[in-house]
Amino acid sequence: MTRTAQLAPPSPRAMRLGLVLSLFLMIVALGVFTLSLKAVQPVGDSDYIVNVTATGCQPDQLEVAAGRRTFTVVNQSDRAIEWEIIDGVMVLAERENIAPGLRQPLTATLKAGDYVMTCGLLSNPQGALHVRASESDAEASPLPATAFIGPLAEYRVYTTLQLRKLQASAGDLRDAIATDDLEAARQAFRQARRIDLHLAMPIGLYSDLDQRLNAHADDFEKRGEDPEFVGFHRLAEGLFTDESTAGLNAVADRLVTDVDTLAARLKSASIPPAQLADGTARVLETWLDHHRDGRTIGERDLDDLVALTEGANKIVSLLSPLLERQSPDTLQTLQTQLNSLQQELPTASGSSTSGQGDADGLLRATDAVAKSLAGINQALTLEG
Repeated sequence: MTRTAQLAPPSPRAMRLGLVLSLFLMIVALGVFTLSLKAVQPVGDSDYIVNVTATGCQPDQLEVAAGRRTFTVVNQSDRAIEWEIIDGVMVLAERENIAPGLRQPLTATLKAGDYVMTCGLLSNPQGALHVRASESDAEASPLPATAFIGPLAEYRVYTTLQLRKLQASAGDLRDAIATDDLEAARQAFRQARRIDLHLAMPIGLYSDLDQRLNAHADDFEKRGEDPEFVGFHRLAEGLFTDESTAGLNAVADRLVTDVDTLAARLKSASIPPAQLADGTARVLETWLDHHRDGRTIGERDLDDLVALTEGANKIVSLLSPLLERQSPDTLQTLQTQLNSLQQELPTASGSSTSGQGDADGLLRATDAVAKSLAGINQALTLEG
């Protein structure tokens, strides 16, 4: 007959040891968890955390060393927010549509000087960013300024021609709205919007104009009802969502004025060579920031991306001779990625993407192009 072994109950000492061991393991686990939190919130001279609340930045004054710096922007408000680094009216770097409770990294190469930070809603107070000189940063051996004379001259011709078309389309849009011709207004809007996005890089350099021309309703305290919400997205809301020209006359007049102001500024301004690539990467990242959450990418979103890609192609064509000489591998990679993006666009055409797979592929292809563009200045040993 088989006899079942009888296990003795654990002694009080063994139970105490078990409790101590369990407590020890819990403390170790807590320590690992704490370290993991620190790992995603790095601090130090090369990584800075900026918390954006409903009323502004914390800290609202920041000092960093010159060079390539990474900022982690944490949204502590209940609205999607944006964060920018601005030199005067020129945007140097930005991150848009950061969802509540989330964080996004932003890396920028900064020269010594004083800058401002936009902190969430456009009505919030701006923060101050002081960049001190850093002797430890190795000096790059940049291309001579003369290397960019040709590309910048060609780009000036391109922007001049595009601006003439934009002024004409904006005038047509204003006139169609004034006569309550909805279909003509929609057609003029599409033409003007496409050219606006061809010029997204130079427009994005001017914070005040970019906000009036291209800001979204969520960027304002009262959203779509905010009187400061004007520009293309306000017009699209009326023409395509409300299917009406009602109440758009003043918005269209303001658009014409802002386009004329843009033309006057670009006529007398010089675009910094580094912004050709960095600024183009930034406008693609801005489009991505508004679509990373997996929402359906609609027809106008796709139209915007097509126009942005056309603008990016122009920049790549201007920089190709320099890249071919300095970094042919970078050029080949970028051209391959642009081709992949262009191949993804037709599969996502129509009123919306035909499926999440198409949307994911489109987002990945756009992200790859943006990252490659952001690395061009390093490949060209160009800063500032």
